[in-house]
Amino acid sequence: MDVRTVISTTLFVALTFSLGVLWMCDATIRVERPRGVSLSNEPLYNKDSQGEYFTCIDGSKKILRSQINDDYCDCPDSSDEPGTSACPDGRFHCNNRGYRPFYIPSSRVNDGICDCCDASDEYEGPGAGKCINNCKELGKRDLEERRQQMVLFNQGFDIRQQYIKDGLAKKTEREEELKKLQTEKEEAQKIVDEKRKVRDEAEGPETEAKDKHKAAWEAEVAAKKAAEEKQRALQAFKELDIDSDGRIVFHELTNRLEFDTDASGHINEEEAKAVLGGANVVEENAFVDQLWNDVKEKFKFAHEVEAELAQKQQEGQEQLEEPAAFEKNDFEDDDDFDDDIEDEWAEDEEDEDIYEEEDDEDDFDDDLTDDERDAMRQRRLDRMDRLTKRKQEMKDSKTSDDQMPDYDEATQALITAADQARNEFEEAEKTLKNIERSVGDIEKQLKVDLGPDQAFQALQGQCYEYTDREYTYKLCPFEKSSQRSKNGGSETSLGLWNQWEGPADNKYSVMMYTRGQKCWNGPDRSTRVNLKCGVENSVTSASEPDRCVYQFEFTTPALCTYKYDLSTGETDTHDEL
Repeated sequence: MDVRTVISTTLFVALTFSLGVLWMCDATIRVERPRGVSLSNEPLYNKDSQGEYFTCIDGSKKILRSQINDDYCDCPDSSDEPGTSACPDGRFHCNNRGYRPFYIPSSRVNDGICDCCDASDEYEGPGAGKCINNCKELGKRDLEERRQQMVLFNQGFDIRQQYIKDGLAKKTEREEELKKLQTEKEEAQKIVDEKRKVRDEAEGPETEAKDKHKAAWEAEVAAKKAAEEKQRALQAFKELDIDSDGRIVFHELTNRLEFDTDASGHINEEEAKAVLGGANVVEENAFVDQLWNDVKEKFKFAHEVEAELAQKQQEGQEQLEEPAAFEKNDFEDDDDFDDDIEDEWAEDEEDEDIYEEEDDEDDFDDDLTDDERDAMRQRRLDRMDRLTKRKQEMKDSKTSDDQMPDYDEATQALITAADQARNEFEEAEKTLKNIERSVGDIEKQLKVDLGPDQAFQALQGQCYEYTDREYTYKLCPFEKSSQRSKNGGSETSLGLWNQWEGPADNKYSVMMYTRGQKCWNGPDRSTRVNLKCGVENSVTSASEPDRCVYQFEFTTPALCTYKYDLSTGETDTHDEL
C-alpha cells in the first residue's frame, strides 16, 4: 500500500480510537491551558515551564503571562491571542471533545455565529447564550458515517479481489492465445509461400499462351482492317475517278468541297494538287498505297454527303417550326453535338452524363410562354431520343469480329489452373492476415498497463457516461474520453489514452488522455481522470478547470486496496490473491 494511504488510515484509526476514549473519559481529562490553545500546543503556554513570562512562538518577543488573551495583539505571530479576535492572523482552536478538533480564524471568535460544536468560540456576546455543545451527537453521527464508509470500502475490496482473479486469468488466457496464434501464423506463412510459388509457376505458361493467342488475333484484326481500308481506298478512288478511266485528274476534284481548305467555295489547282500529292494525275495503285492515308480524314463518301444533306434539311425544317423566342437560348449546336457524340461514346461507353441534362426552368428565357416552354422541352427530349437510338445502332453495328475469340482448350486449361492457384493463394493470404490482425489486437491489449495485479482489466473495453446540464461525457478506459451536447450533434474527442500519471506512491490514481480534438485557436483537448475507491465503476463528475483541459472524477473497486476490521478499525492491505 502507498505511503499516503498508510498515513490516512493510521490517522483515521487514531482519531476513531481517540473519539471513543474521549466519550468515555471526557469528565476525567482536564488539561488547563489558555482558551483557543490545542492540546498539542499546551506545553508552549505551560506556566511551570515559562514562569510569569510568555515567549512568542516565533521567538521574536517575550511578554507577561497576564497579556495572553487580553484582547490586545502583542506578538507579531499572533500567538499571544489564541482565544480572542485581537490578532488579524490568529487561529482559534476548537477542542470539540467527542468530535473532531479543528482551527478557525480568530476573527470568528465571539462574532455571534457558532463555529465550534463545543461552543468555545462564543464565550461572550450574543453567541454565548445561544450556542450549545453538540459535539457528542456530531461525533456519534460521524463515527457511524465512517463505519458505513468502512463497510463500502470493504465491499470494494472484495470486488477488487474478484477483479484481480479475473484479470490474471484474462492475462493468462491472452498469453496462451497469443502463443497459439503465433504458431498458427508461422504455419499460415509457410502455406502462403507455397501457394505463391504454385501461383507463379501456373501464371507463367498461362501468360505465354494468352499473349500468343492475343498476338495471333491482333495480327488477324490488323490484316482484316488493312483489307477493309484498302477497299475503302478503292471505293474512294472510284468515286473521285468520275470518268472511270483509272486516273484522277484536276478537274475531277472541282466539286469536292471537303478539300476546300481556304473555304473559298471552290477547289483551286493548289488544293487539288495537295490531294493528288503534288501530281497532276494519280492512278489507282498510287492513290491506294501512297495518298489514301493523307486524304481519308477529309474525304467524304457519297452516302455520308447524302446523310448530311438530309440531316440539315430536317434541322432546317425544325428550326422553321420553332417559336422565334428559341433563338434567345444558348443551346449546343445539334450538328456539333451529333458529330461529337460518337467520339464521346467511343472514349467512355459507361459515361451516362449525356442522359442527365437538367430540366430546369432556369434554362429557359423568362419571356417564353408555357406553350413555348413545352415545345422546347419536347425538342430536347426528341433530340435525346435520337441520340439514344444512334448509340444503340453503334452497339448493334459491332460484330463478333471486333472481339477477341475464345481461347482454345489448351490455353483455357492453363487459365483454369492459374485461376485456381490464384484463388488458393488469396485464401491463404487472407487467413494469414486475419491471424496477424488477431495477434496485433492481443499484443496491443497485453501492452496496456492494467496494474501489477491486473485489477484494472475489468475496465478494459468498457465505457461510462456522466451527464450534466449541457453535456454527456464519456470515458472509455485505456481508449478515449469525449463529450457531446445533450441537444445532439457530433462527439468531440477530449483525448486518447496516454498513461498513468499518479504520484510515485499512488501511480494508479490518475489517468491521462491527450491528443484530443484541437480547440479553436487553442491547444489539443486533454482529460485528467482522478480515481478513487468505490463499490462501482462510475464517472461521478466532469469539469473544465482550464481551457481545453478537462477533469473527471471516477470511482472503481480496482482502487480499493485495503480492508477494515470493523471491530477494531484496523486495516489489512494484503490482497487475498
